[in-house]
Amino acid sequence: MRALAIEATMSRQNQLAEQFRALHVRGNPLLLFNIWDPGSARAVAASGAKALALGSWSVAAANGHADGERIPLDFAIGNLQRIVAAVDLPVSIDLESGYGEKPDDVAATVTRAIKAGAIGCNLEDSFPQDGRLREPADNVRRLARARAAAEAAGVAFFINARTDDFMQAPAENHNLALLRSALERGRAYADAGADGLFIP
Repeated sequence: MRALAIEATMSRQNQLAEQFRALHVRGNPLLLFNIWDPGSARAVAASGAKALALGSWSVAAANGHADGERIPLDFAIGNLQRIVAAVDLPVSIDLESGYGEKPDDVAATVTRAIKAGAIGCNLEDSFPQDGRLREPADNVRRLARARAAAEAAGVAFFINARTDDFMQAPAENHNLALLRSALERGRAYADAGADGLFIP
């Protein structure tokens, strides 16, 4: 019976994952409102949302923490679990930089998010301590391990890679070189298994 229950849960999670993928249509941007707890998740779901995004800043701020992986991962995963149980929509979680120094740490974090019911995540390419960019090759390894973890879990998990190129300079210094760098990173991240690219 337990095996059947787990199989049914995974089947539903995969349905939600495919549903989330189908919402990404060229020329018709998917708009997601950030949520932070089951109450906000229910409110946004009731407004007609097709999917939910669990933002790191909103969760941290609502619980008295600064952003930047300062909220304990155990709390973040527990919060995700409670939200997934409260709504019947795809839920993607912002995992910041993956909560770990090594690619295997990122894989472990993604595995925990999948077990808690997430169908996707954001992963940043900057260090949470100070916002400096990781070397592209380093982040490619991290994303590749995240993708391998998702495949091992058997979920069509959506990895949205975020590059913080433009956050390395004030707005008045943004230029074509930064754009080229961000796009080069985006191509490398796609090759590593990322499904989407977020350039703040």
